[in-house]
Amino acid sequence: MVKKTILLLVVIALGLSNGPARAQELLTPPDPAGTDIMPPELEFIEDSNSYVESDSPVLEPIASGDLQESACPYPGDETFQLFGKEIARLESSGTWLRRGFWFTEVDVILADRIWRRDDLALMSQLVGATTDVFNRPVPLRNELLLEGGRYGAEATPRMKLGRFLFRDEKNRDHTAEFIAYGGGQWSQSGRLDANLNNSQNTTTLLVDAEFDRGNASFDGATSSQFQYDSRMNSFELNYQVKTRMSRDRMELEPNGRWVRRAQPTNSRSFIAGIRYIDIAEDLHWTAFGIADADNDNNTETGTYRVNAGNDLIGTQMGFTWSHDRARWSLGSRVKGGIFINGSDVRSDFNVTGNVTSGSSSISTDNLSFLTEGAVFAKWHLRPNFSLRVGLEGLFLTSLALAPDQVNFAPTSSAELIADGHVIFLGGLIGFEGYW
Repeated sequence: MVKKTILLLVVIALGLSNGPARAQELLTPPDPAGTDIMPPELEFIEDSNSYVESDSPVLEPIASGDLQESACPYPGDETFQLFGKEIARLESSGTWLRRGFWFTEVDVILADRIWRRDDLALMSQLVGATTDVFNRPVPLRNELLLEGGRYGAEATPRMKLGRFLFRDEKNRDHTAEFIAYGGGQWSQSGRLDANLNNSQNTTTLLVDAEFDRGNASFDGATSSQFQYDSRMNSFELNYQVKTRMSRDRMELEPNGRWVRRAQPTNSRSFIAGIRYIDIAEDLHWTAFGIADADNDNNTETGTYRVNAGNDLIGTQMGFTWSHDRARWSLGSRVKGGIFINGSDVRSDFNVTGNVTSGSSSISTDNLSFLTEGAVFAKWHLRPNFSLRVGLEGLFLTSLALAPDQVNFAPTSSAELIADGHVIFLGGLIGFEGYW
C-alpha cells in the first residue's frame, strides 16, 4: 500500500512539473471567446523554471545552411555552463518560418500560350513545285499562317493575399487566401501579298478549305492580313490547411556550446476553393484586291471579325508538397477543377459591293476542366521574406476559340463552338512575405 501511494505521488508530481512542457506543445490554446490568435512569444526568466508571456523581442536564430545558432543561449550570459544553468529552451521552427498573421506572394509569370499543335494556313498561293525524298511532287506555297503556339512569352503579374486563421492541435496552419492573376495579352499578326512572278502563273490568293468550307469567301484576293489577340484573367478564393516544420533540435557541440538546428521537414497542404476565369479572344481578318462578281475590273475589300468569350466559374481542389530547410525550400503544387463555361461567340464578315456577308451571335453552356501544376524553389532571406522561382503550367479544356469559329457561313449553329483547349506554360519569379 505504501509503495502504491508513493508511486501515485510521483506520477502526480511529474504531471504538475511537466505542465509547461505540455502547454508548449500546443502552439495555439483554445480560445473560449472564439477568436483564435497566434500564441504569445515566450521569454526565459533567468534562475527560474517557469515561462511567462512577454512583449519583448525574442532572440532569433542566425541561420547558416541548416544550422541556426542563437546569438546568446541565455539573456545576459554570453557563456554556457552545463551545470548551474537552466536547460536550453526548445522552440518550434514556427519561430523561424512563416511568422505573422498576414502573408502575400507576388510573382511575374513569363508564359507562352499553346492552343494547337500545328499551324493553320488562312490563305495561300501556289508558286511552284518540288520533290520529296521519294521523288514525289510537292507543291510550294506562300502561306498566311496562324500559328498554334509560337507567340513568345508574355509577362503576366499574379498576387496572393492571405490571412492566418488559427493553428490546430496537430500543428497545422489554417489560412484563407485570395489570388488574382491576369492582365496579359497574347497576340500575333501576319500579312501575305500575292507573288506575281512565279512559275505557276497564279496571281491571287485562296482561302484554305478548312475555313471557307465551300462558302463564298475571300478567294481571289491579292493580299491579306490578320490580327489575333487572346486575354486571360483568373480570380480564386481558397481555404488551405498546411503542416509546419518539425521542432528544432538543440545540439551540444564539442566546445560546450548549444546550437539550434532546424530539422528538414516534408510539409504538405490541402487546398479547396472557388475560381473564376475569363478568356476573351478577338480575330480580325481582312483581304484586299478581291475581284467582284461582275468582272468589271473593280476590286473589293473583305473583313471577318470574330469575338469569343469564355466565363468559367467552378470549384477546385489541390495539394502541395515541399521539402523545407532553414534557408531554402523545394516544392510542388497541383490543382484541378470543374467549371461551368458560358461561351459567347459573335462573328461578322462582309465583302464590299454586297458580294457576300453574314453575321451570327451564339451562346452556349458546357463543362470545362482545369489542371494546374508547378514546381518551385524558395530562398529564405529572412524568417518572413523569401525569394521564389519556378516553372508553371495550366491546361483548360472545352473553350470557344476565335479561329475555330471561322466558316464563312451566313448563319452558324451552337454545335461544337466550345471544343478547343489551351495550355499556358512558362516560368515565374517573385517573392513572398509575412507580417
